[in-house]
Amino acid sequence: MRELPTNPRRLADGDLPLAIGPVRVPEYSGSQVISVHRGLITGIEPFPNGSEAPVPEPSHLAMPSFAEPHLHPDRAYVGSPRPPRSLEDAIETGARPEGYIADTAAERARRLFSTLSDNGATRARGHVGRHPEHIAAPRWEVMGEVREQMKRVMEIELVAFAVADTLTDREETARLQKDLTMGRYQLIGGSPNHDSRPRESITSMMELAARTGVQVDVHIDETLDPARLLMDFALDEVERRHLEGWVSFSHCCLLSALGEQQTRSLARRMAGLGITVNCQPRTNLILHEYRVHSPRRALAPINLLIEEGVHVRLGVDNVDDTFCPFSTADPLEAAYLARLAGHLYDDARLISALTDGRSTLRSGDKADLTFVEAKNLNEALSLRPERITMREGVVVASGSN
Repeated sequence: MRELPTNPRRLADGDLPLAIGPVRVPEYSGSQVISVHRGLITGIEPFPNGSEAPVPEPSHLAMPSFAEPHLHPDRAYVGSPRPPRSLEDAIETGARPEGYIADTAAERARRLFSTLSDNGATRARGHVGRHPEHIAAPRWEVMGEVREQMKRVMEIELVAFAVADTLTDREETARLQKDLTMGRYQLIGGSPNHDSRPRESITSMMELAARTGVQVDVHIDETLDPARLLMDFALDEVERRHLEGWVSFSHCCLLSALGEQQTRSLARRMAGLGITVNCQPRTNLILHEYRVHSPRRALAPINLLIEEGVHVRLGVDNVDDTFCPFSTADPLEAAYLARLAGHLYDDARLISALTDGRSTLRSGDKADLTFVEAKNLNEALSLRPERITMREGVVVASGSN
């Protein structure tokens, strides 16, 4: 049996049976031993209580590995001349040449995904800027190379983040459809609230998804102005094109500015259509209500959404760019902010929002695990200590690297 921490890179090779313990496991009482074999969890049992010595105190909390739902890898670590004063200000600043540095894009993206791996993630979704060709060349090739290079440690999905009216330009849409069909991106997305014809952009996005079979992850209602609500129209388009279970809504800040009855009505529609909501606490707290006397938090109402049956995920979002000046890329930080500012106090809900929906570990699950040196979840969120990350039974990252 292996105790943690101990030679983490030799902890498992993915083929030999392995018993890891003692560890704490959410929803289990006392110290546990996790058995792993050929990429699967084969058992979770109480740590044996010998008669001669007491059961050692577990040093780590074992959880499902994190699935990071929302990043911008092409922008990561480009920095910014100053903190953003609004979302629109961040967009304008990021549109300048220094907002995307092509020569360092691969290096910066690798750094981002490697940091996430060190911090417990084995899956990540990156929104890659897709502009009209007269504004900027496609960035998929560089990001695709990074995706391939990182595949041993992390499963990465790339979203074609179609902005600047790409989705309402016939020629650009044809190019985008070709790229989606060829697998250069795994999803289609955009930010229709900032396009000149928002509803047409949404329709185009859903049409592309229906034609190509790729999923949708759209930045939507990243605003606090009720007059700009697009979610109801987007839900109509999802239903009309039979894309149930195929669409994610990112941000949804406007839900925090609507009345409860309207918000619950929209949430029930989302639940019925299998919509996942990706909430990004850090950037949404930063980008809204600058210099307002009583600033609203601009977070999607996480608990309300979960109560109505919506799947909610927590994301890191921007890292050291014009939208967010902070260089940390840690899912536990997003979870800490969701607990602090979003009152997400329920451990099972919080862990589910950090992972692929699992709130604990079960026998038969893939052995994608995160071991956090903490006694409980609150300690993990507060201290954000070193982690050991296991993918399919093999340790791929550890704090001792």
